[in-house]
Amino acid sequence: MIIAQAQDLEQRFGGNIIFSNISFSVPDNARIGLVGPNGAGKTTLLKIMTGQQEPTSGQFTINKGLKVGYIAQENGLDEDKTIWDEMLTVFNDLIEKNKKITKMQEQIADHPEDEDLLKRYDQLAYDFEQEGGFTYQAEIKSILNGFNFKENTWNKVIGTLSGGEKTRLAFVKLLLQKPPVLLLDEPTNYLDLDTLDWLEAFLKNYQGAIITVSHDQYFLDHLANQIFELNFGKLTTFKGNYSQYVKERELMDSQQEAAYEKQQEKIKKEEEFIQKNLVRASTTKRAQSRRKVLDKMERIKLPRHKQKVRINFTSERPSGKEVLIAKDLTIGYPDKVMVSDIDFQVNKNDRVAIIGPNGIGKSTLLKTIMKKLEPKGGSIKYGASLDIGYYDQELQSLDPSKTVLDTIWDRHKTMPEKDVRSILASFLFTAEDIDKTVGQLSGGQKARLTLTVLSLEKDNFLLMDEPTNHLDIEAKEVLEEALDNYDGTLLFVSHDRYFINELANKIISVRDGHAKIYNGNYSYYLDEKAKQAAAAQEAEAQKAETETTPAASQNKGKLSYQEQKARDSQKRKLERAVSDAEAKIEKLEAEEKEIQTEMANPEIAASFEKLGPLQEKLSAVQEQLDQANNEWENALDALDEFE
Repeated sequence: MIIAQAQDLEQRFGGNIIFSNISFSVPDNARIGLVGPNGAGKTTLLKIMTGQQEPTSGQFTINKGLKVGYIAQENGLDEDKTIWDEMLTVFNDLIEKNKKITKMQEQIADHPEDEDLLKRYDQLAYDFEQEGGFTYQAEIKSILNGFNFKENTWNKVIGTLSGGEKTRLAFVKLLLQKPPVLLLDEPTNYLDLDTLDWLEAFLKNYQGAIITVSHDQYFLDHLANQIFELNFGKLTTFKGNYSQYVKERELMDSQQEAAYEKQQEKIKKEEEFIQKNLVRASTTKRAQSRRKVLDKMERIKLPRHKQKVRINFTSERPSGKEVLIAKDLTIGYPDKVMVSDIDFQVNKNDRVAIIGPNGIGKSTLLKTIMKKLEPKGGSIKYGASLDIGYYDQELQSLDPSKTVLDTIWDRHKTMPEKDVRSILASFLFTAEDIDKTVGQLSGGQKARLTLTVLSLEKDNFLLMDEPTNHLDIEAKEVLEEALDNYDGTLLFVSHDRYFINELANKIISVRDGHAKIYNGNYSYYLDEKAKQAAAAQEAEAQKAETETTPAASQNKGKLSYQEQKARDSQKRKLERAVSDAEAKIEKLEAEEKEIQTEMANPEIAASFEKLGPLQEKLSAVQEQLDQANNEWENALDALDEFE
């Protein structure tokens, strides 16, 4: 069922058209991701949908009686109330009904024969139960815990909370209100990974329509089933999640580019014909006729999505094989230990992500490695020939009084001005932007300028603290590609699950004052966490069973000598199968790399006859590699049952 519609919306600010001719409908179970570059008008569109802002023309209508929930509307928390009391205000109607029920119970005790009173009591009690009268407190507790408000904080007065905590609490209150249409503007900002995973699961089961503006591709992939792209003043709709949208957009752009090239060839031929035949008396009419057709032709334009930030990270010299070794490391501040007993090694070309809840010590670890803080214990060994670059999430490395141009020029005094301007243009700084001071820039512009500075340093070991903050989706994807192609080593802190998943080959998970290493990306980390949770649950169940099972029954469960011997033999077979599969995978990966290197040869890449057979060979190797990986996983899973 359609619950809301936009018809021919247009928004102007002064003489500038932000967007126009925007029409769409919202079904009652919508899961819509609203994407587009910064400044495209996404937040403006949300404000029109809430009624906070009137469009220049057109209208947005919503079914009568339906409420639109928007996080910016819910920031009016009562700062004198405690967290718990403020959340209870959402359920004032239920609390009042409960009071009426109690009062009616007293009346019934005095007048048990009053049938009318009994009927009214039954109806009120039924309504109370149906509306969640017995579950709303559990609901408050669940969402508060999901947003990392532990029980010992519920009696805190709201006025004593930080700005970030108040924003999260406003979000809790909004979700408790359960509006039929939920509008979210960057809901994943400033949430740690645990809270993000919880929120994602909660919203998947939300009973209502959701429209969310987000730069978090992972979040959009797991929540949205429709993408609205707002760009260049127009709204285009796509079915599917974010990854499907990217494929569809790339296909549309490539088709448009091909159509453009084809039309340009046709235009060139027509113009040549007109040029040759216009001056001849015998053919001038034909030439004039074709010129009229050419003048009326609707010209295809090149895709406008091609304009992206261009980032390139390279190192001036290679580092040693071992880049960094932390042993028994303890980090923190003079009066506080943050994380203890940290052991990990970073090797050349590693992409290591540091993850964990907010305030746990991730940035502290980077600052300690950068020698901005002294270790409180243990040691850090630095590898040979290291040039370390640092990206600070607070963007404090820039002088706010300097212009954009001077920020680069002061660091590279011999670089010609045209080269500086060209580099800044590749990071989407206009001629007007480069004369601005750093203090006048937006958060996204400061982030791009910091990346510009870092890319010119040519360091071989980059430490990056939340590098995707302030960047829109396109800029993040370009940064991700640049770091993937980077010939140095990367150690980074991030809450961006998509970014982590695409880049990391190791993860350092920091929680509860300790760090644990996972040799894989974010999906691997989640799988390992799930296995650990399942194993812990199984161990707990076995312990409970053992405690309740008589000793005689326990003895029956012991294996005989022959059974144990057969079990050990099977285990050895599986260990060999795992080892054989690993060797096969290593061989196939080397073969795959060799073919890809050969295909990258310019002579071969330019020849379809040479490239075709290599592509077939590569596909065959990749198919064998998939099969070998499956065999390895199956053998490993079977082996896990023996542990």
